[in-house]
Amino acid sequence: MIDEKSAGDQASAPIPTADEFGALVEESGHQKAVRQENVQRDALKQRQALVQRLLEEHVKDDSWRTILDQARVAAGKGEKEQLLLRFPCQLCSDGGRAINAVQPDWSETLRGEAAEIYHLWERDLKPNGFHLTARVLDFPGGMPGDIGLTMVWGR
Repeated sequence: MIDEKSAGDQASAPIPTADEFGALVEESGHQKAVRQENVQRDALKQRQALVQRLLEEHVKDDSWRTILDQARVAAGKGEKEQLLLRFPCQLCSDGGRAINAVQPDWSETLRGEAAEIYHLWERDLKPNGFHLTARVLDFPGGMPGDIGLTMVWGR
């Protein structure tokens, strides 16, 4: 049962309109869009910082040995390849286009840590029968995203 006081409160409260609810929905959508823009802006800043770090970072001998040890473990488990490095396409001078198009000179577009990994493969592994592949691993927004350099020893 509704007591008289509650009934009086309900009678004095204005009845909402569909337009008011529509405005609430619109405001909610606007706030969601602002939050999404902030998330995207933060992700872009983090990606730019990662690219800068990878441009400046050098592959040390112990890091290279660790990478090779991980590949040895993978081979022991029956794997035929090992991802050596995953990096943003911005580390390539052309944004990863040559890799995506499988152009023969794709390695010339590598910069920073990716270029160093390539040269280490060329110096240490290629003469011993290992192959290296490069491929775009994801396509956010339809554009190349991360690139992977993979050492291959199996057929």
